[in-house]
Amino acid sequence: MKRFIKWTLLILCIIVFLVVIGLILAPNFINIDKYKPVIEKKVAEAIGRPFSINGDLKLKLFPVAKLSFSDLHIGNPKGFKEKDFASLKSFDVQVKLIPFLLSRDLQVKRFVVKEPKVVLIKAKSGEVNWQFEKLATAPKEVELKKKDVELKKTKKEISTELPIKKLSVDEFAITDAAIIWIDQVTGKKTGITGINLRLKNISFTKPIGFVLTAKLEGNPVKIEGQIGPLGKMPGKGVMPVNLHLNAFKDLHLSLKGKVKELSSKNPAYDFALNLRPFSLRKVLSRIGELRFKLSDPNALQKISLSAHIKGTAKQISIQKGVFVLDQSRMNFWLAAKEFEKPNIAFEINLDKINVDRYIPVTEKTKKKAKKSKTTPKAKATKKASSIDYTPLRKLEMNGKIKVGTLIAKKVRLQNIYAKIIAKNGLLQIKPMSMNMYKGKMLLNALVNVKGKTPVTKLALNINHVLIGQLIKDMLKEEVLTGIFDMKLTLSMKGDTPDQIISSLNGNGDLLIKDGSIIGIDLSGMIQNIKAAFGLAEARKLKRKTIFSVIKSKFIIKNGVFQTKETQLISPHFKVSSIGDANLKNQTLNFRINPEYIKNPEKSIAVPVIVSGTFSSPRFAPDLKGIANKLIFKKILKKKSEEKEENPIEDMGKELLKGIFGR
Repeated sequence: MKRFIKWTLLILCIIVFLVVIGLILAPNFINIDKYKPVIEKKVAEAIGRPFSINGDLKLKLFPVAKLSFSDLHIGNPKGFKEKDFASLKSFDVQVKLIPFLLSRDLQVKRFVVKEPKVVLIKAKSGEVNWQFEKLATAPKEVELKKKDVELKKTKKEISTELPIKKLSVDEFAITDAAIIWIDQVTGKKTGITGINLRLKNISFTKPIGFVLTAKLEGNPVKIEGQIGPLGKMPGKGVMPVNLHLNAFKDLHLSLKGKVKELSSKNPAYDFALNLRPFSLRKVLSRIGELRFKLSDPNALQKISLSAHIKGTAKQISIQKGVFVLDQSRMNFWLAAKEFEKPNIAFEINLDKINVDRYIPVTEKTKKKAKKSKTTPKAKATKKASSIDYTPLRKLEMNGKIKVGTLIAKKVRLQNIYAKIIAKNGLLQIKPMSMNMYKGKMLLNALVNVKGKTPVTKLALNINHVLIGQLIKDMLKEEVLTGIFDMKLTLSMKGDTPDQIISSLNGNGDLLIKDGSIIGIDLSGMIQNIKAAFGLAEARKLKRKTIFSVIKSKFIIKNGVFQTKETQLISPHFKVSSIGDANLKNQTLNFRINPEYIKNPEKSIAVPVIVSGTFSSPRFAPDLKGIANKLIFKKILKKKSEEKEENPIEDMGKELLKGIFGR
């Protein structure tokens, strides 16, 4: 038995010795460079495009396994003028073989890649160069299912243990790399150049340090930090992460935390994110020339962000979020799960913001604004909506938004609160409340997207709003003043303007107290036909109608606004109005009936017909109404007189004189 063991060990030693000698001598007798044409051909066939190694190809196996080559090129497919898709100046890797063979200790002496370059191109035809041809015909579905079943059966048997017990790397570097993007459609060429990556202390038991530097549009970018230690079984347990990003001289971002069970089905992460205050305006100007100007040249000067982010592949939570935009500060939190829906909960608390500061102002927008004033609006199409509401039907959301002060289009709103709920295809704002111009507004809204076409219902309540200042801030014009109250309920169906307006139904009450209508002199219209309607030269009237009350009850039926109970009461006269406004055609059809409060028998109040469109309303006297009133007054007057030579002729003259001033 001892003799057998002795001879067995001797034979094994001889075999090991011969293998070692073979590893040492084989590369000296085999010229691997001789096989470059075969290698190039096989790789080219596999990737479906040109492949070449123009430099030397070297291989050594013992005592240190070495592989190196230089001047590698992967070409572009046909149709691209640029020669290379990717290129590499040199590649050099050296691994100690004996420690790995004896104890699975992977010791890498050197891993260096020099000047790798990738050029991504989008041709004018829309074709791109990064899509490779299929390497082989896809297996049949049956075969795929069989393989999938086999994988599931053997998955439990596969060990997660790595084939190495120890790891150490003396030198790891990627130097002077570049990623270039060429868009031949726009003629734009951009890229990241000067990419350098160096790793330090690569092992399972120590934190791996790294430094990544690059240039984006000539601006320096640097990411450095530590990852790990990875542990004896990388992907298992907790892995610390500490990263710092410095970019464009002003941008500083840190990410510190940990990743747990990275190799599992549901890895967990827990990070603290901190973006230090920086000027976005400066960063954008360094990347390239600013192609837009904001209304406020001092906007985007200070931006910062901090938050605590944790979660898994199935859920995420953002806590203690603080976002600062110039003088605005927003505190927020967000939680999301069931990403296929998704299911979202959030709360946003913003102290103040002036949206007008961030509106881009360019020559194009100015031209569009001018054009929109002169060009008539295009008629809404009657085509059915093609919007897919499936994502909204799945969505589950419960959120709250609070804003201290909001300025938009010069309108100032305060103490805004909105609760937003979405579930089972129902989206609700319940409620939205705010203070505006010493008054309050309350809105409840419901959007039902269960069907193909959304159905919307809303209820609006406005109390004691100074309507004059609101309109002045919004339109920069004085149109109406007074204390405004309104109750309104509306329902509509569809998602295009034509559908919505045609299906608009509802009713409401409107009340305005102690105000005036600017630009219209109803008193002049009902007293002086010539001056009010331009039928003759007369004294200039001050275009303003002072009133104590405007009140109206109205209904909206299939896009048509109708009222039979609208009144304006002033100190001297009362005006009632009946008629309708077609919201779809934007046409007006109203009759204004005036009535004097003081001495109605001594004055003739002129009824007014309002017609035309919303943008160009027309006001005209109701001549038939005037004639009827004059005739009626003359008859009463003649009856009270004892003598009259020609009552009919005189009455006709007075009538014409009253109407035409002749």
